[in-house]
Amino acid sequence: MKFYEKYPILKQKSFLSKVLIDTVYSTMALENQNVLKIKIIKIVDTILKERELKDSAFFK
Repeated sequence: MKFYEKYPILKQKSFLSKVLIDTVYSTMALENQNVLKIKIIKIVDTILKERELKDSAFFK
């Protein structure tokens, strides 16, 4: 069984984005690295858009 077959919710862009943003933000906070959440949101959105352009089937 493929990873995305086992966890199909990860193919939902909004869910994946939220998980990535929350994980990065909380990890950085634990390491006392103060980064604005909006900055992380912009970075994650950019990366997901690039991925979507490279492999249009990724979120389908």
